[in-house]
Formats: sequence, structure tokens, C-alpha cells
Amino acid sequence: MSADNGIYILQTEGPEFRVQHCMAIDNINWDDVNKTYTSDEDICIKNAREIFVNAPLFTDENEAVLFAHKCSKEYEILEYGVQPIKISRKF
Repeated sequence: MSADNGIYILQTEGPEFRVQHCMAIDNINWDDVNKTYTSDEDICIKNAREIFVNAPLFTDENEAVLFAHKCSKEYEILEYGVQPIKISRKF
């Protein structure tokens, strides 16, 4: 059985970094209108805002990475570990 989860560090313009435990992160690339996956950053940032809405915010990348690794210890299984996601848009 797949866990399909990980701790993700979203980097957006600023730069700003948000850390969140997520499942099915590929939904960040889902285009609801065309019912397909996309790399369109406007769609991805819209989805990211929904996924990372309550995520802690960091302005220092190193602090975000340290926090992500600390969070990762809370999960027995992390299929994708700690992974970065970069979207060149404002959150």
C-alpha cells in the first residue's frame, strides 16, 4: 500500500517558504477546468494556496529545511521524504 505522502517545502516569490505534510501532492498540478495535469504556474499557485493555507511561513530557507526535517520525524512512513516545490509566483 502506498503512503503517497511527504513533507513539502513550497518556495514562492519573496522568497517565502511554507512547510506542510501533504498527501497526493501531484494535485498541485491539477487543472479543474480542463480535467488534466498542467505545469501552468498560475494554476499551480492557486492550488498551492489551498494546500498550504495554514502552513508555517519562513523567510529563511535553512530554517524551513530544518523545520521540515523536524516535522518528518513525526511520521513513521514518508514515501517521498522532504521535497522542495518552487513556484515563481506570489503566495
